[in-house]
Amino acid sequence: MLRRVLRQWPGILAAALVGAVIAFGISSSRSEEYEATTIMQVGAVDLVNVFLSEAIQISDSNPQRQTAATKEIFNLPNVRDRAARSLAGGYSPDQIGSATRVEASVDSSVIRVIATSTSPLDAQRISNAMSSAFIAQRVESSRSTLTRAQSQVRQQYNNLGPKDQASVAGQTLRQRLRQVSILGALANGNVEIIQGARRPAVPVAPRPRRDAILGAVVALFLALSFTLLRARLDDRIRDTAELEEVWGLPVVGLVPQTDGLRKRGSGLPDASALEALSLARTNLRYLHVGGSVKTVVVTSAVVGEGKSTITTNLAIAASLAGSKVLIVEGDLRRPTISAKWDVRERSGLSEVLAGLVSVDEALMPISLAGADGVLETTVDFLPAGMVPPSPIALIEGPAMKETLALLRDRYDIILIDTPPAIVVADALAMIDEVDGVLVVSRLGTVTRSALGRLRDTLESVEAPVLGQLINSGGDERTYAYAPEPTRRFGFLSRAASN
Repeated sequence: MLRRVLRQWPGILAAALVGAVIAFGISSSRSEEYEATTIMQVGAVDLVNVFLSEAIQISDSNPQRQTAATKEIFNLPNVRDRAARSLAGGYSPDQIGSATRVEASVDSSVIRVIATSTSPLDAQRISNAMSSAFIAQRVESSRSTLTRAQSQVRQQYNNLGPKDQASVAGQTLRQRLRQVSILGALANGNVEIIQGARRPAVPVAPRPRRDAILGAVVALFLALSFTLLRARLDDRIRDTAELEEVWGLPVVGLVPQTDGLRKRGSGLPDASALEALSLARTNLRYLHVGGSVKTVVVTSAVVGEGKSTITTNLAIAASLAGSKVLIVEGDLRRPTISAKWDVRERSGLSEVLAGLVSVDEALMPISLAGADGVLETTVDFLPAGMVPPSPIALIEGPAMKETLALLRDRYDIILIDTPPAIVVADALAMIDEVDGVLVVSRLGTVTRSALGRLRDTLESVEAPVLGQLINSGGDERTYAYAPEPTRRFGFLSRAASN
C-alpha cells in the first residue's frame, strides 16, 4: 500500500496545489472584515446580594455556570433589541446577534464582546452597543430585584402597629428601606467596562496565504485518504515487487506494452518487445535444474494477461536466435493463436489426439518478417483444431504424452499455450510431460488473490515452475539498448555459472 501511495505522489501533490489555489482564490474574493473588542469585568461582590442576605457573598461560586449565564444574557432578545435601538436602526437585532460573539473565561471575570463587520466603524459601534445593552440589562435586573425587596420591607413595616414601628424592629425596617433606596441609585449591574471598543485599522479576514495553506493541507489529506482507500480496495497487482511478495519466483523478463506486440498477422514484434523477449528466452535457459528447457507450458492466473501473445512472440525471439521452435496451441477451448494467424479451419491438436490425423499432417510452418523486410524467420505451429466436447479428456489421454515425446526429439524448444490454470485444469494435465511452467502476469490485470490461488494450485501438483514473465512491465524506451534489464536479470547467469 505504501508503494502504491508513493507512486501516486504527482497526483497527490497536484491535488494539494489545486486545493491551495482554490482556497486562495475564494479567500481573495471575500470582502475584508474587521473586528472590534470591548473588554468588561464582572464584579465578584454583588451589593444586591449583600443587602438581601445581610452578608457578603460571591455572586456565583461556579465559574462554568457564571460563564454560561453571561452568554445567555447576551443572547436575550431584549439585549439585541436595545443594541439595535441605540444604533438608530442601522442593524436589525438578528444582524447584530450574528455579527457579535462573546468570550467569557471560566478562570476570570473578564468578558470580551467581539463584533465583526466589513466596516471598521460599524464593528466598533456594534461592540460598544452590545456592551452597553448588556450592562443596561444587568442594571434593570438588579433594580427590579431591589424594587421587589423594597416592597416586601415596606409591607412588613406597614403591618406593624404604631408601638412596634417605634421599636427596634421598626427602626431596622426603616433602615433597610433607606439602604434599598441608596442601592437603587448605585446599582450598575455589577459590570464595569475596562476598555471600550476601538476602531480597528487592520482587517482580520480574509487571509489568503493562511487559507491557501489550510486548503493545501485539507486537499493533501483528502488525496492521501482517497489513495489509501483505493489501494486498500484494489486487489490488482501493479508492480513487480508485489508479484514477488505474493510468489517468490524469479522474474524471467519484463515485456513492454507495445501496439506491435498485439497485432494480427505474420509480422514481427516491435524492436523493444523483441529485445525484451530475447532476454527472457536467454534467462529461461538457465532456470531448469538438471538439464536444458525444451518443453514449456505457458499459463496465467486469469484471462486477459496476454499469455498467447507472449507465447507466440517468445517463440519468434527464440527462432531469430537460431533455435528450431514449435508452438503448440494447447488451449482447445479458445484457440486465440489460430485466430491471430487465421488458421481456424485447419486440423490440429484435437484431431491428432483423437487419432484422426498424424502430427505431420497437422503441423504447419508460419513465416514471419519485419516491416522493413530485414528480419525474417519461421516457426512451426500445431494449431488447436476443432473444439472438442471435453478438452481435458483428450489432454489427459496417452496420445498427448506420445505426441509430446515425438515432438521433443524434433525441436529445440516447444512452447505450449494453455488456458489459465485456476480456471480449468488443462495446464495441470500436462505438468508431468514438460520441463517447466512459465507464468505470464499482466500488471494491472492479475489480482493478489488470483495469483495466490495459482501458486497454491501449481505447488499442490509439484509443478516445476520456471519463473514469471511480466507483461506490460516495462517501457519501450527501456529496451533501446537494454542496460537495465541486463543488470536486473544478470543474477540468473551468475547463478547458473555457480
